Amino acid sequence: MRLKHIGALFAGLATLGMVVADAQAQRRDRDNSRGRDQWVQLGCQQVSFRGRDRDSIRVGRKEGRFRAIRLAARGNDVEMLDLKVIYGNGNPDDIRVGRVIRSGDRTEALDLQGRDRAIDRIEMVYRQRPDFSGRTTVCAEGLVG
Repeated sequence: MRLKHIGALFAGLATLGMVVADAQAQRRDRDNSRGRDQWVQLGCQQVSFRGRDRDSIRVGRKEGRFRAIRLAARGNDVEMLDLKVIYGNGNPDDIRVGRVIRSGDRTEALDLQGRDRAIDRIEMVYRQRPDFSGRTTVCAEGLVG
């Protein structure tokens, strides 16, 4: 009889453990759907190639605060040299990129020094590929959470 009670106790604890694990997973999913640790699009800019060039993406998000950004290229490859993230209070954050972003690809997460601050704009310095003279679209995404 005593063995039956111990077996029932273990079965109950195992079931409780599964319910708790499932509830935690659902809470994580719900939190992620509310914008925690999610990438959101900040804006896009069509850039043209005339040697070394500059453009900026206006963000102006007062409601969003971001830990990191990343860039994506569409249409053609672009060699991104540097970024300057200008925060809502006017302070800049200089980020060296120094890599070619292939069309359809994106950079890794670029951490922001001004963690969790609103972004006014992202200034980009890029260079034309020697074998191309067209346009591409560069989009920026911000990591919330």
